[in-house]
Amino acid sequence: MPQLPKPKIRSATVRSALGRQPQPAPLTKPLNSPRTAPKGSDGGGISPEELKARRRKFLITAGTLYGTFLVGAYYYISYVVGQGGPYEEAKPRDTAQTYDGLAKQYDRIIGRDELFMGLSFWRKDVAKQAIGDVLEISCGTGRNIAYLNIPAVKSITFVDSSAQMVEQTREKFTDRYPKYQHAQFVATRAEDLPLEKKYDTILQTFGLCSHEDPVYVLMHLQDLLKPGGKIVLLEHGRGTWDFVNRILDKSAASRAEVFGCRWNLDIGEIVRKSGLVIDKESRSHFGTTWTIIAHRPGDVMPPEQKKRFLIW
Repeated sequence: MPQLPKPKIRSATVRSALGRQPQPAPLTKPLNSPRTAPKGSDGGGISPEELKARRRKFLITAGTLYGTFLVGAYYYISYVVGQGGPYEEAKPRDTAQTYDGLAKQYDRIIGRDELFMGLSFWRKDVAKQAIGDVLEISCGTGRNIAYLNIPAVKSITFVDSSAQMVEQTREKFTDRYPKYQHAQFVATRAEDLPLEKKYDTILQTFGLCSHEDPVYVLMHLQDLLKPGGKIVLLEHGRGTWDFVNRILDKSAASRAEVFGCRWNLDIGEIVRKSGLVIDKESRSHFGTTWTIIAHRPGDVMPPEQKKRFLIW
């Protein structure tokens, strides 16, 4: 019997009968996929720089809120715990003997308050302003020494009316910078300093409150500046909130009796009465912490420096 030819089956028919086989997954994602868009581009990603900026903004905001709470609590506690009597003006006086008695325990006492208020940030910023020939008035126990930019300091003179405070400063400075040869330590009142030597920077932190006549002190310090020199102040005084000022007023006399400082003075008014020209002024802690950079009238000052962290 004759052999019949085999039927031809197309490959397409075979594939249809076997079913469609799954295709292997691509080794790489398509280039235009939104998920692979570069970070920080229009694809919606966040660059490392932007993420860092957001974190920094969050930390500053959170720190500011937390610090505001702490400072408010500090002033409230100061009022409740025994200093809030009837208003009595804190009278100016010579505080040298008071600080002589406080010198050895001053850091322990004040350190708690400054830690509570985060004042190390402010001290660090103002201390970095000290350049050239530097004079620090009301140096106390040398609480700014750790923040000085010593390579930028040609010479430095520490002055305080309390001899015991000056001795504490001497010990701190020589321990930290044993090879530095251009430091002087003088126990005298600021207004009694001779006018022979001139300075590029005059620094004072929390000292105006302890002078008998702070306006006269600032007027005298102007005469100690070189042309183009600056006075840098970090002070505490009247705030921008009435309830805080009431607390300061009621506790001013008792605080002055213990610590020698009148913490309810209007720092801005004192500086303006002295005739200084204010280049920068900043206030923190309900307006009670004042940061001021000023120069004497008639001097031409360089352009403003870059905005600084937390203060400017």
